Amino acid sequence: MNDTNKLPAIINVFAKNQSLSSSEVANLALIKQSLVTVKRQLAILTKSGYLKQSGAGRSIKYTLTKKGWLLRPIDIREYFKLSPDQRLKNHNFQFDVFEEPYISLFTDSEIETMEIATQKYRSNAENATIETHKKEIMRFIIEFSWKTSQIEGNTYDLISTERLLLYGEKSSKNTEFETQMILNQKEALEFILDNIEVWNSPKISSLEILHSLVAQKLGISKNLRKTIVGITGTNYRPLENEFQIKDALGLLFNYISKSNNIYEKALLAVLGVSYIQPFVDGNKRTSRLLSNAILISDNFAPLSYRSVDDREYKEACLVFYEQNDIVPFKKLFISQYIFSANNYNIAKIK
Repeated sequence: MNDTNKLPAIINVFAKNQSLSSSEVANLALIKQSLVTVKRQLAILTKSGYLKQSGAGRSIKYTLTKKGWLLRPIDIREYFKLSPDQRLKNHNFQFDVFEEPYISLFTDSEIETMEIATQKYRSNAENATIETHKKEIMRFIIEFSWKTSQIEGNTYDLISTERLLLYGEKSSKNTEFETQMILNQKEALEFILDNIEVWNSPKISSLEILHSLVAQKLGISKNLRKTIVGITGTNYRPLENEFQIKDALGLLFNYISKSNNIYEKALLAVLGVSYIQPFVDGNKRTSRLLSNAILISDNFAPLSYRSVDDREYKEACLVFYEQNDIVPFKKLFISQYIFSANNYNIAKIK
């Protein structure tokens, strides 16, 4: 089974029940399927690695695997009709999200779709001049700096961002904090582009350097967080002390290094750092920079997020924080990757 969109809806009953037999599943009011159909679907899900079974004969029970938790389908509109208290599953950070076993986060068809976009992205660079390439890089820097800041509540518009980054003109309608936030994003991206070799095998120290650029002149502590932080709109609580945060980052970066798929590395970076929340502030901005650094280092298209809906982005993050379900954010990642590959011409010139 290569397409998570085609997973039987039956998989979601295991998110609310730790262990179920086939007859228990069939007897659930929301299933409304025969025992024969239920058994067939359970067999498919087990063979595909979404479920595991224990016991024998009539005592066989099924539970979700790590793959099942991360990749089960979810109706995001229905999910957010519930209050934070009603929808929360994982109150605290779950270390096992980044522990073995290592699983593939993308289906074959998803990878194929992104590969086609990547080929187009690279082919566009074949006829590009150095001057055109420089202009395209600057266009990406402007649009990424604007959008990544807007996602975090910055009210600079795109034209004002362009004036600021091209000509140093500060907007009189915006605060100094907002201005500095955008300038920091530009500097961080330029640092990435000037130090490409660092991002082939990123380390925690690399993440801290990026965050120091994100945080400069904004009154944000540049060290790993030592205090508790809360996240608006959810009861999910990130880790509370520096030592746990270091352990979690170690697991995340080990997971990234184990993956042989560049799209997976970038997805893990942007979502994993956001989930861990290693810093007092600037976590999501830093995570998007790290993810793009990984993509750029291997000549893949970086994501500007220009066409993303801010609410959709935040909701996809919350689903992962609360349910450890990666599907909504993965869909967003794929659509934004294709958008960037089709709209920016900043691949390396041969």
